[in-house]
Amino acid sequence: MSSFGLCKKVELHIHLEGAASPEFVREICQSNRKPIPEVFDKSGNYNWQNFDQFLHTYEIVTNLFLEEKNFDALIRHVLDKQVKENVIYTEIFLGPHLWNDKPTERWEGFLNIAKKVADEYKKKYGIYAYFIIVCIRHLGPEKALEAAKFASNIKAKNVVGFGMAGDEKKFKVSDFTESFNYARKSGLGITVHAGEVCGAKSVDEAIQLGVTRIGHGVRSVESEETIVKILEKNILLEICPGSNIALGLYPSLEEHPINFFFKRNLPISISTDDPSFFFTTLSKEYQDLHNVFGWKEETFNKINRQSISFAFCESSLKEKLIQQLQREKNGKFDNY
Repeated sequence: MSSFGLCKKVELHIHLEGAASPEFVREICQSNRKPIPEVFDKSGNYNWQNFDQFLHTYEIVTNLFLEEKNFDALIRHVLDKQVKENVIYTEIFLGPHLWNDKPTERWEGFLNIAKKVADEYKKKYGIYAYFIIVCIRHLGPEKALEAAKFASNIKAKNVVGFGMAGDEKKFKVSDFTESFNYARKSGLGITVHAGEVCGAKSVDEAIQLGVTRIGHGVRSVESEETIVKILEKNILLEICPGSNIALGLYPSLEEHPINFFFKRNLPISISTDDPSFFFTTLSKEYQDLHNVFGWKEETFNKINRQSISFAFCESSLKEKLIQQLQREKNGKFDNY
């Protein structure tokens, strides 16, 4: 663990199956007697070279967790890693259309498991785990509306948001207006993956859906007009530096725009996206940002307090967590 391992952390952008380590997946394969050698390279890591191959491998891995016992084990595996990282609040993306083509009892059954495990870990470790149901963009608007209706009807299961992930190049954002209006009217928080593979125009389109957060959004750096919109509308960018570099958006952290965003006072959070695919952890992200940009614990504490203010949970919990982070700041960082 890096020297930042003990910092209290907040993570707003992490995909459940993307946090399953290759070692854990191999264990599941062995217990199920269902080998999937094509997803691993010679080093035993996930096998992918570009974004399309990443999506393909991700979907194969997801298929391993379609039994309740395996899904339960996956939730525990991911939360165990977040507890080890000293994460106090997390919002985890769940894509139900990767579990089943249509809404079924499996969808609700998996959410029952997720809530049960989340409640257990809150009591045992003090971590608050909530869930964001995401539609898969490349599956189209009809599937998105199914996901939005499901998310809206199951809010009691720790579901606090609705979002969109998948291939950013497929369909127009306006094709999904009905889905996001439905989710918003039900009281869910709204976030959309945009400005990752595609440019600033993708972020502009996402803003039209009435989002309060954008997943990634880093390509907004390419347009001053887009940056001004983000500032005016007070939208948070869920930034995942290690993911962006692994996928080739930027050749190195030195050339990543996160420090530019921070200096421009854009609201940002720091997350890992699919950490097991991108060879990262939240502590590693912090350490790398410290090494390259000189960010200190006080900087991360400030970003985490800001992240909580944009979280989709209830206001009373936000206040509690912000106070917890403020106490950490007062106890550790007054000498900076």
